[in-house]
Amino acid sequence: MRDPVGSCYYNSLYQDVKRYSKHGEYFFKELMAVFQQRAELELNYAKGIQKLAGRLLRASKGMSNNSTYSAWCHVSDEMYSTADTHRTLGNAFQQEAVLELRQVLDEHSKRKRPLDNHVEKTGKLLTANWNEQLKMKKKLVGITREHEALVNFVETNKHICTEKEKQKMLNRLTKSAQTQAKLDEEYFSRNMEGHQVRLKWENTLKNCYQIIQELEKQRLEILSTTLDRYRLHISGFGQSLMQGQRGVEQAMQRVDLQKDIQALVEETSATAQENKADFLMADYFQMEWVIHVPRILRQDDLIFVLNCCCFFMIGLLKLMKSNSDNPSSANQKNMKETRQLLEETTLKQDLLEATHYKVSLSLVALGECRAIHRFSHSISKWKDKDCEHSVIQLTRPVVMRKSSRTRLSPRQTSSMYNKGAPPPDQGPPHPEQGPP
Repeated sequence: MRDPVGSCYYNSLYQDVKRYSKHGEYFFKELMAVFQQRAELELNYAKGIQKLAGRLLRASKGMSNNSTYSAWCHVSDEMYSTADTHRTLGNAFQQEAVLELRQVLDEHSKRKRPLDNHVEKTGKLLTANWNEQLKMKKKLVGITREHEALVNFVETNKHICTEKEKQKMLNRLTKSAQTQAKLDEEYFSRNMEGHQVRLKWENTLKNCYQIIQELEKQRLEILSTTLDRYRLHISGFGQSLMQGQRGVEQAMQRVDLQKDIQALVEETSATAQENKADFLMADYFQMEWVIHVPRILRQDDLIFVLNCCCFFMIGLLKLMKSNSDNPSSANQKNMKETRQLLEETTLKQDLLEATHYKVSLSLVALGECRAIHRFSHSISKWKDKDCEHSVIQLTRPVVMRKSSRTRLSPRQTSSMYNKGAPPPDQGPPHPEQGPP
């Protein structure tokens, strides 16, 4: 059976615009989901970068106030600005894009939903009328054939029939004609009604087509407006980021690295003129009066210790003189090693000299006169549970000096450590002459 709606041009137009609208609705939903996720990403990124900016700012508060750390504070400000920019963009996407698209989508769905119902309802009426016309026509054809057969039968047999039979056949013929006329009238009425239903259905298709077409035009206008807003937001977003970047660039241009390094050296360099350090001294048992040792043996042992101290001091003085006369200038590393060696030699010399003085004091206690030495007030004693210990405070050089200070030569360093002592080339005092 032929479809009554298949050949309708308005129906084809309506189905085409419905497919177009369906694709547009799908794009609307996907675009709304994209903007929703983009807004969430922007807001989450703003939250994360703001947290990092605060962490950087807190870390910068404890640092020195110089141009380098000030530039990093500007980096923290730039990160705060970036976070605000991303937050603004995320809120704009959520408020302007997502909400508006959802509102338009809901409105279009409400307007399109009754259209399909109306088209379907009028289409069913058309199909029902079409089918009813076919049935009535089939029935009318059958009744017409019966009526024609009856007319032929009457015309053929009327000359042989009685009056009673003729009347009876006439009544049947009249009734058949009336039935045929009535059915023909109903069929014609259904046919006219079918034309009206058809026109109503086509008008419904035309109106629904125009409504959907207008909705799609509105959808395109909204998409164009949304795209223009997106362009404006992205343009402002880029300008905000560039402004923050320019702030960082200006802060970087104000960085004076050499000045900051000089300030660091001045702040962290040692300024103390003297640095006292405690060293344990060698305590020989001959010095301990609690130990019962004959006087003559104690004196001989102490003289032997003095000779040993003098021997080591002579060796150290020769080593210092050799390093002072022949400095290694091959490279900075050798110069540093030479200074370290000179410092160690000077320390050993002071310790040996102090030990020499301490042993000399023990000899004085055995009958000599009291000696006066530059370490007289530097040696002290302290006791623990087991025994007594001697401690000497020696002046130690501060290695980290300010860069503006003049370096001392090895000979000047030696003289600084031995203020009041005899020159290195004179050697240590002889034990028989008494302590220095």
